[in-house]
Amino acid sequence: MNIKNIILAISISFGIFSCGSSNAEEAKISLPTIMCGMCETNIKDAFASTDGILKVNVDLDSKSGQVFYDSEKVSLTQIETAISNAGYKANDKEAVKSAYDKLPRCCKVDG
Repeated sequence: MNIKNIILAISISFGIFSCGSSNAEEAKISLPTIMCGMCETNIKDAFASTDGILKVNVDLDSKSGQVFYDSEKVSLTQIETAISNAGYKANDKEAVKSAYDKLPRCCKVDG
């Protein structure tokens, strides 16, 4: 592959990534009820079928999350609701009790 093709491939890659993120936003979410690594996995899994979620990071030490999302496809309220439906408090939105009750013991605040 010659240098022109390499430069062309890199340029196309940058174009694809920049076009895909035109509506991308970042939300920092307080997750005060996460307890363990399984909680991190549960929260990430809560977005498995949510259209518009680009990336999810969960930091157990700071009990917070960072969600990158397409604001034309999903809202911050919907993100908080997905976390709440998984059994965790998200910002000021309380966890759904029935979902919290189904969490493994290690994922519960009093566990």
